[in-house]
Amino acid sequence: MSNRIWAYLKQGTAPNGLGWLNTRRVVINPGYRELLKAAGLDTIQGVLASKLGDVISSDPKQEKNLVKRIEITCEGKPRVFYLKLYWNHQYENIRVRAFRGSLVGRSMVRAEYENLEKLAGWGFRVPRLVAYGDHRFAGGVIHAFIITEEIPRAMGVDYLVHEWFGQQSRAVREQQKAELVRAVATAVRRMHDHGFEHHDLFLRNMMVSGQDMSKLYMMDAPRAHYWPQFMMRKRRAVDLASLDAAATQVFTRSQRMRFMHIYLGRDRLSGKDKQLVRQVLKRAELMRGRQIKRLERSIAVDEDGKPDSLSNQGCSD
Repeated sequence: MSNRIWAYLKQGTAPNGLGWLNTRRVVINPGYRELLKAAGLDTIQGVLASKLGDVISSDPKQEKNLVKRIEITCEGKPRVFYLKLYWNHQYENIRVRAFRGSLVGRSMVRAEYENLEKLAGWGFRVPRLVAYGDHRFAGGVIHAFIITEEIPRAMGVDYLVHEWFGQQSRAVREQQKAELVRAVATAVRRMHDHGFEHHDLFLRNMMVSGQDMSKLYMMDAPRAHYWPQFMMRKRRAVDLASLDAAATQVFTRSQRMRFMHIYLGRDRLSGKDKQLVRQVLKRAELMRGRQIKRLERSIAVDEDGKPDSLSNQGCSD
């Protein structure tokens, strides 16, 4: 019986008599509604059945978690969208993530969409949010997706620091590193001033546009939290440590300390500031091995910041 139920659920439906246990939510940015309808991406089942786009990333540990790049010609101009699709086709997956949105609370894609929407409302650069949706059965998330529009000439900060900097002259490299340090430190300080803890502030979860360090985009924040300031002062070390964990690969100690000076808005660090730095370094050391591995697994991109193998079709307002 359970295999029969899963066979239906994988298609976004349910066996006769159990349809009442299915719930589907699809939220579409009004400016993209007609576009997604024309492309057949305005429903859960449409997204599952779509052959549009190329898979550019997948999670081998999960059955069907993937990212697709979809190019759609609209009014004679190509537009590019990214679709992240998550599948839970095993009860164990739902159980393990029960308190991370798969059973209780907002689904991961809803949290990501709403958190990025909040950042955009505060004036941060984020990818243009197109839509998200989730399909639940008996409360458990079976499928979920989020669609964003491509950032113009985007380059992941992970690739930037791991590959692109090394291709520049020393003078350009040092100048660009200094600009990036300032941009990231300023953005993180602003986030924390709003009581927003990203909670996965890894290099890959930021992008720059047109190789301009000041055009910094924040991404992938499904695990973000909001805190009152008295709590944020304690929680900020989590984000700062996530950043510093892999920073040792490309930034000198003085550059990392410069980051802290800019973040704290200080020319000289006080005793409390130095205490925070020690706390960050201690946390970062525990994260370092994992974050460096994540950096090494980053998707290879071309000189414009796009994945090497791409194509296909899909549109917006």
